[in-house]
Amino acid sequence: MERVRAIRIELWRRMETAVQILAEGVCLRAELQYRMGIYGGAIQRLLDILLEQDLIEQRFFGSGQTRYAVLRLTDRGMVFAAELGCPICPSEWDILVQRHKAEEHPKHAFAILLFAFQARRRGWWVEVCPQVENPLVAPDVLVEKDGERIYVEVETLRNPRKRKDGADNTWVRKWNNQYAFQRQVAVCTLTPKRMQGILRYLKPRFPGVATELTTLAKHPESDLWLERWTWPNEFSRRRYAMEY
Repeated sequence: MERVRAIRIELWRRMETAVQILAEGVCLRAELQYRMGIYGGAIQRLLDILLEQDLIEQRFFGSGQTRYAVLRLTDRGMVFAAELGCPICPSEWDILVQRHKAEEHPKHAFAILLFAFQARRRGWWVEVCPQVENPLVAPDVLVEKDGERIYVEVETLRNPRKRKDGADNTWVRKWNNQYAFQRQVAVCTLTPKRMQGILRYLKPRFPGVATELTTLAKHPESDLWLERWTWPNEFSRRRYAMEY
């Protein structure tokens, strides 16, 4: 009898913890299970109960290895969170739907959510789709830590090296505008190869920071930024020599 009671108490504690985390705006199942430290059957049983109690909603996107579960509190879940004394923040998925057309571009939206997760995992404060007073800039994410404040573009282009320079190229203008806004560029890509492809364009032109999701996921002990560089640098000098 005591064992059954202990199990029920632990389950209730986990339900409260899950609701508190989701009330912060977290929406990826992967981040919830990381924050709670429970995986596999244990997290599935917890989610099943939260779903049965109508405290959360769950949606799946993608397929195969890129299939992700998005969680959000229901109205009943928000009432429960309020009863627990939790400040309730908008779901990051809802923010992406409203400001970034997440339903139309789910791959990009999930890349943003995964970057936000990896940044928080490393102690950064994160805001998805921050609103700024500059009509030329629409950052995907803002991260802050130890006095460093960086607006980040999450890039999912497959072949960025094929983008040609020029004032009429929106991809090029994005980086020019980002640099003018914060005096550096900041980018997160999906893989090391894609990061290096973009850096071949960015490094000769701007100072900045870069990272990619594959390495961040495999090496949680790594710094958020896998590359930092100044300008001018060897790449910019090489570009200058080629042009002149």
